[in-house]
Amino acid sequence: MARRLRPDAWVAGVQELTPEWLAERGIDTVLVDLDNTLAEWKAWQLPAGSVSWLDRLRSDGIRVCLLSNSRKPSRVRHLADAHRLPYVAWAGKPRRGGFRRALAHLGAASTDGVAMVGDQLFTDIYGARRAGVYAVLVEPLSPREFAGTKLLRRFERWLLTRLGMRPPASPDRGREETGDADKG
Repeated sequence: MARRLRPDAWVAGVQELTPEWLAERGIDTVLVDLDNTLAEWKAWQLPAGSVSWLDRLRSDGIRVCLLSNSRKPSRVRHLADAHRLPYVAWAGKPRRGGFRRALAHLGAASTDGVAMVGDQLFTDIYGARRAGVYAVLVEPLSPREFAGTKLLRRFERWLLTRLGMRPPASPDRGREETGDADKG
């Protein structure tokens, strides 16, 4: 179980996932979480850095889909429509169904070349591993979040330490993890 919680990479933020970085790993499709990954929790607008990241990926031909567990589908739809993105709201991560729906929206025939980018181990990373996609953990954008998520953060940090992983070195330079991440 612990191996399935181990991300393939851990970076400070989505901006570090450049088209070149993704291409080096054979990734041409990105599923991305919304809350505290692309936008602050409950925000109705994306910050400029997230918008420019999405624009850069799409201009380089990388397919992107929002994959959110948000129980406010109108908010997810609003953000997806504002940025011309396909989306799956109320995805049910870590279950595989939301991942399958997102891949179907993108017309992806398999999980080859697909990455999931998110800020939580027990939903985003575990779900990605279960779905057979490359799992990228990002640092949360804000400390503001659901109370239950705040409690899980401490356990996540403890578990990542037990897995021999260290957080990204700085906000502008992430650290990819290596080792037996692909064996899980």
